[in-house]
Formats: sequence, structure tokens, C-alpha cells
Amino acid sequence: MLKEAIEHIQNTAEPYIEELDNGHFLIVRSNGETEEFTPYVDRPQHISLDSLDAVVKMVKSEALPYLNGTSPLYITIPTATKVICFASPDRNDACFRQTFYTANATDVPGWESKVNLGFEEAQIAMRTRFQETTDTLYLQKLLSELTMGSKVTYNDNGIATTVVTRKGVDLQNKETIKPIVKLRPYRTFQEVEQPVSEFLIRVGERGISFIEADGGMWKLQARKTVKAFLEEALADEVENQSVIVAL
Repeated sequence: MLKEAIEHIQNTAEPYIEELDNGHFLIVRSNGETEEFTPYVDRPQHISLDSLDAVVKMVKSEALPYLNGTSPLYITIPTATKVICFASPDRNDACFRQTFYTANATDVPGWESKVNLGFEEAQIAMRTRFQETTDTLYLQKLLSELTMGSKVTYNDNGIATTVVTRKGVDLQNKETIKPIVKLRPYRTFQEVEQPVSEFLIRVGERGISFIEADGGMWKLQARKTVKAFLEEALADEVENQSVIVAL
């Protein structure tokens, strides 16, 4: 009877848990069996990226092999400067959705909806902060011929600067200034063509103002351009629906 009582106690005794040094836990059962476990699910760490090229390579080499067909990889472009890659909700935890990567266009100078610059600053900006268009060339010529408020006209042909005194703001050749110009400021990922926007320009005594005149539609165009880039770079994956790209 004593032996049976001891066996009964052993079989009915609750297991106890020990915490290990590595952050895991050990279940010790009454029969001496042990099982190691973690109180959390091991998941890939979220990574921040800086380019579309990095997104494509990480998706192909890491995310898709990890998912192994258990879920499509979704890629969304919520803004002109951000891309997010994530999977379907976890089958074992419907409240969790794995986000693999976020890419941000952190290396583009950007351009506000209204910008005021001096003539020299604007001339530099035309060469450094825009993809070339017909109107950037027009503005470079215009800015080199504008008269400054201090009665000085800078005529800069890239080699030498000629100074001419005039009264007020004028043009040396009396040219009529175009009120609306089409420009491509660097405002989204540099791997894609920058979206074109219409800008209203106004010339003052000491500078020029650029006022965005397209109602912010460039943002949608930028997102569409990024989407097209990713769909082309991941054409096979998009075709077999292992990758789904959406705005």
C-alpha cells in the first residue's frame, strides 16, 4: 500500500518550472522528464532599410525563404518616402502580423510646398536638388539674368560673372517670366524617376519663390512609380503571388 501511495503521489504531483540562465524555462514533471521552452515566440527582427534595391534583395534572399509559402509577402507604399514589407497575421497568434522591413528615402533633399530662395541659392538648387527638365534649364538661364534688389544684375554663364547696375527687379533682355514651370525635385527614392510638379514662381526684390501648384498630386505619382519599380524587380514573385505590391 505504501508503494502504491508513493506512485500515486508522483503521478498526480504537478510539474514545476525553473528559469534558466539563457532566459528560457524548464518544465520538470513528476516522472523526472524535462522540457525546455520560451515564454515568447521567436520571430525575425524588424529591419530598417534605406533603398529599394535593399528591399528587393532582402525580400528575395530572406523574407520569402522564411515564409516558405505559408503567407504572401505584402509590400505597401504609404508615402512617397516609405515602403513597408509584412506578412499575413500569424496562424497561432491572430493579433500579430510580422513586419520584416521598412525602407525610408532618407537621403533625398526634399522640397517644401513653398520655398523662398535668394537668386544665387536658387541657381545652386536648380543644379543640385532637381532632375533636369526643360524648365530647370530655363530657370538656370532666368536666374543668371535677374536683377538683384541692390541694383546689381548677375549674368553668370558658368565661366565668368558680369555685373550690370539697374533699378529694381528686371531682366536684361526684357524677357517675360513664365508663371508656371514643371520641375522634378528629389522627393522620393533615388532609384526611380522623380515625379514632376507644376510650380508657380514669383520674383521679388531679393529672391524667387516656388509655390507648389499641383495640389500634392506628385505624392500619388511617386508612390505609383515606386510600385512599378518593385513590381518589375520582383516580377516572378508577383506573378506567382508570393509577393503582393499595393499602394
